[in-house]
Amino acid sequence: MNYLLDTHSLIWYSGGDTRMSLKARSIIENDLNTIFISVISFFELAIKFNIGKLATSLSLSDFFIKANECDILVLPITQNELTQYISLPIFADHRDPFDKLIIATAMEEHLTIITTDKKFILYNELVDNIW
Repeated sequence: MNYLLDTHSLIWYSGGDTRMSLKARSIIENDLNTIFISVISFFELAIKFNIGKLATSLSLSDFFIKANECDILVLPITQNELTQYISLPIFADHRDPFDKLIIATAMEEHLTIITTDKKFILYNELVDNIW
C-alpha cells in the first residue's frame, strides 16, 4: 500500500519517539509499503527550527537523510495538489496550511495519511488516515 507521513510522523519516526504507534512504525518499516512525505513537511520543519519550536537533537539535514535511508519518497508540490488544496472545505477550528496541503497531496496521490492529528478526522470523507 501507499502512505503519506504527516510531519510529526517523520519527526517521531526519525527520533525513535515512543509516542509513535507500533502500527504506524510497522507500516513504515514494511518493505511491501511505499512511504511518501510531502516537501511541505520539510518546509514546516525549517520554519519550526527557525522559530525555535522544534526540540530535537536532529537537524533539518538529518531529517532528509533519515527519509532517504528509509526509502521515504519526497513528493513535490504540484499544480494538482494546489488545486486540491483550494477545493478543501474550510473548518473554523482547522486552518493549518501545512496540514491542508498534506491532505490535498493524499487526495491527489490516493495515499493514506499516517497521523495522530485529530484534526485530520474532519476530512475523513475525502482521505483515509491511520495511526
